Amino acid sequence: MSRYDVHHRGYGPASATGDDRPRFLNLMLPWAGGIVVTLVTEVALAVLVWDVITGDDVSTMDSPVRTVLLLHLPTAACVALGVWAAAALHQGASRESRVRHWFAAFTPAVALQLLVFLSQGADLTVLTFLVQMVVLVVGCAVGFLVDRLRNG
Repeated sequence: MSRYDVHHRGYGPASATGDDRPRFLNLMLPWAGGIVVTLVTEVALAVLVWDVITGDDVSTMDSPVRTVLLLHLPTAACVALGVWAAAALHQGASRESRVRHWFAAFTPAVALQLLVFLSQGADLTVLTFLVQMVVLVVGCAVGFLVDRLRNG
C-alpha cells in the first residue's frame, strides 16, 4: 500500500457517502433536522393559534371540538412533519435497517414530547397525558407513512 493511497486515509468514495462513519453519527443529522422542523412548525402554530385566531380571548378554546381542531390536529401535523424530515434525512446503509430507521425517525418527536411532559410537572393529568400520547402516535404514524410512500 502506497502512502498516497487515498482510500486508506478515508478520502475515497466510501467516506463521501458517510457509510464509514460510526452508526451513531449517522443519526445526528436526522435528529437535528427532526427537532428543528418540529420546533419551527410548533412555534408557527403557536403564533397562528394564540395570536391570530384566539387573540386575547382564551374563551374561544373552551369547546373540546375547537381544542382538537385548533390545537391537537395541528400539533399532530407538526409532529408528522418532524418525523418525515428526520426519516428523509436518514441516509446511508443505516437506513436499510428497519430498527435504526425507526430510531432515527421517531427519536426527535419522542424526546420533545418527554420534555413537554417534564415541563408540565404536577399539572400533568391522566387525560392530558393520554391526549398528548394520541397526538404523538398519530403524528409519528402519519410522518413515517409519508416517508414510506415517498421512498416506495
